[in-house]
Amino acid sequence: MLSGPWKQKLIRYANTGTDYKLPMRNSMDSPRTILGRKITQRKNMNLSFSFQNKIKGEVLYDEMMSKYTSMRIGGPADVFVLPANLRDLQIILKHRGSCPIWTIGEGTNLLVRDRGIRGIVIALKNCFKSIRRPVFYKTSDGQERAVVQVDGGVKLSYLAKFVARYGLTGFEKFVGIPGSVGGSVAMNAGAEGAEISQVLRSIKVMTLDGEIRTYSKSEMVFAYRKTTFPSKDGIVIEAEIDLEKGKISDIHREMDKYLSRRGLTQPLTMPNSGSIFKNPDGEKAGRLIESAGLKGCRIGGASVSIKHANFIVNKGGALAEDVIRLIKHIQVVVEEKTGVKLEQEIIVI
Repeated sequence: MLSGPWKQKLIRYANTGTDYKLPMRNSMDSPRTILGRKITQRKNMNLSFSFQNKIKGEVLYDEMMSKYTSMRIGGPADVFVLPANLRDLQIILKHRGSCPIWTIGEGTNLLVRDRGIRGIVIALKNCFKSIRRPVFYKTSDGQERAVVQVDGGVKLSYLAKFVARYGLTGFEKFVGIPGSVGGSVAMNAGAEGAEISQVLRSIKVMTLDGEIRTYSKSEMVFAYRKTTFPSKDGIVIEAEIDLEKGKISDIHREMDKYLSRRGLTQPLTMPNSGSIFKNPDGEKAGRLIESAGLKGCRIGGASVSIKHANFIVNKGGALAEDVIRLIKHIQVVVEEKTGVKLEQEIIVI
């Protein structure tokens, strides 16, 4: 019997026509139980596209998104693509037809519903991983700085360690954020009072038509955990950050401090998606949730972390529906007890 990878190769070489149609399958009348969880098969979309025979990357069908999200939750994506390079990404976008597109990096700050995702999911885990050497320059007042070009698929934690080797300061606080550069730009990610917008110089975006556009920092609008771009939709494929020269020993000391504090205060050993709610003005979402007596509150396999109340952890076998119900419960209780309505930060698709 052929293994999965060989089956995939045979399928790709056998279907060498101009278009490939995903076969329609009849949905089952009743759910099946797999590994103790009830799964209801969906009717597949009747997709038609030709990119699968033109790219070097991998194309998978009905791929479970729980394998690619940090919360380890999520149903199947109709089509899941791991492009190998920039050309792959352009081909996918130009040949997708009217099929909806979703892009993920490290799968943090993301909750995929149990019934999965309709359309094409593009994961940048296997490409856009380069960081160029810093280009140093001096400002008019003699300050030494450097510009670093980094691809959108690079992890923030890796980038923080990379620039530290060159004695560049201003990125230390991002060492504990588990997401990717592209996702952090799209969300204006931050920690410990720092935001990615503070060090950003410019970005390159691929539009959903496969065109590449460059935007300077001044062309974007930044808000708390949100970035607005000149073009409505697109994928961040590259960013330029501008950092100040500092002392390597001081930079490493600061990163160690942030990592140590994160390990003590966040549930790093359990699947989670990061902060669930945005911090209200002048307040901390975690403190409000804790003051409402919700630490440890559980629905199904989803539970409010006892380490940090603004984290929901997967205690084992959690469904997206468990998390959504718990989020709504937290919002209701916190508003009743404090008068503050918490705004959701995690993205549900």
